[in-house]
Amino acid sequence: MGLQRNELEITSTVSAGRMFKGLVLEVDNIIPRAAPGAYKNVEVKGDGGVGTIKHITLSDASPIKTMTLRTDAINKEALTFDYSVIEGDILLGFIESIENHLTIVPTADGGSTTKTIATFHTKGDAVVPEENIKFANEQNTALFKAIEAYLLDNDNLYVVL
Repeated sequence: MGLQRNELEITSTVSAGRMFKGLVLEVDNIIPRAAPGAYKNVEVKGDGGVGTIKHITLSDASPIKTMTLRTDAINKEALTFDYSVIEGDILLGFIESIENHLTIVPTADGGSTTKTIATFHTKGDAVVPEENIKFANEQNTALFKAIEAYLLDNDNLYVVL
């Protein structure tokens, strides 16, 4: 099994606690409003905590149609979230799973920095092509920016934990 790692860091004017609530705790409520049509369907099995499984069907416009996520850890105090992509065509047939570790840290100006480390567990010596990683980073950044814009436009909602 091969391992490949990718890091993505995005800064925001939204506070760390509020961003964590929007990106992690309330994401299923926010995405339909912030990015209508991004998800066609989300089926959740669990209470949102560790062990929760989400089967996601993406829009018809997306080249990737399905993914299944498993929540591995949530730490509301440390503002960290670990989840794995365990099924779906997002795995491209040569990826066993993708482990993701998300950390949101406050910045001196009251905003936040969101850092995500994705570890791809590939089959054999398969390597995830750079263009796939670049596409994933672009999609994740676009979704992040949509959620950020929603939080900024609705500052009375999703207040700090």
